Amino acid sequence: MGKRQCELDGCTKWVQGGGTPHCSAHGGGKRCQEEGCSRAAVTGGTPSCTAHGGGKRCQEEGCLNSAQGDTGACKAHGGGKRCQEESCTKAAAGGGTLHCIAHGGGRRCQLEGCTKAAATGGTPHCKAHGGGRRCQEEDCLKSSRGDTGYCITHGGGKRCQQVGCSKSARGDTQHCVTHGGGRRCHHEGCPKGAEGDTLHCKAHGGGKRCQHEGCAKSVAKAAGSTLCTLCLRATKLQPDGAEAEQPAAPDLPLSLREREAIQRLVEDFA
Repeated sequence: MGKRQCELDGCTKWVQGGGTPHCSAHGGGKRCQEEGCSRAAVTGGTPSCTAHGGGKRCQEEGCLNSAQGDTGACKAHGGGKRCQEESCTKAAAGGGTLHCIAHGGGRRCQLEGCTKAAATGGTPHCKAHGGGRRCQEEDCLKSSRGDTGYCITHGGGKRCQQVGCSKSARGDTQHCVTHGGGRRCHHEGCPKGAEGDTLHCKAHGGGKRCQHEGCAKSVAKAAGSTLCTLCLRATKLQPDGAEAEQPAAPDLPLSLREREAIQRLVEDFA
């Protein structure tokens, strides 16, 4: 008896054994014996799918992941197709591409002009443009982290392991920035965290800096600010030194040194 095509409308795959009228993707053939799992069992006589221990396993000592192709190793340990970018050792992403996600492989975000990878879960967009799972907190549109169902702000993702701390862990570390996690300042002997994409803390030149000519201080915390606190205060003064209309929130009292610094900046702005 010849091969039969899957009976699901529009499917062109072949029916699997076991007397079912469908292909493996649509419920045909042997299924994984793990309770609650509906995936197909891996060929080769195993009673489970790849996720539940079926098929060949990685030969790296202590690794329980599935081996990729004929390599005898999982993706993390060098198995399967590798990225073709020179000097890159990552695995090639799925979908028949020859590169890893970082070098353009796999599915890409469908928003015009975006070059990021599409989020997992069959969505056509990256996380920044609405792809993947979203935070379950009411009215929150951010992406959820890990298996938590929430964004970092609302408690999702890895949390700091310091007793009593509820902040998020940074990078591949187990702690928040305050407790030593994430990237650290490269200045010799400095224990502080590095700011943004820079290699240093604010005190040692890291993070965004004031855009006023000749000023190298860190920008103020005000949203969208491009100036440091002193330069911001200087722009609120008239060239003759008289104070302009005061903002709604009262300014903090200035020291003599700060007043002198602001006066010099006013003269520069004039």
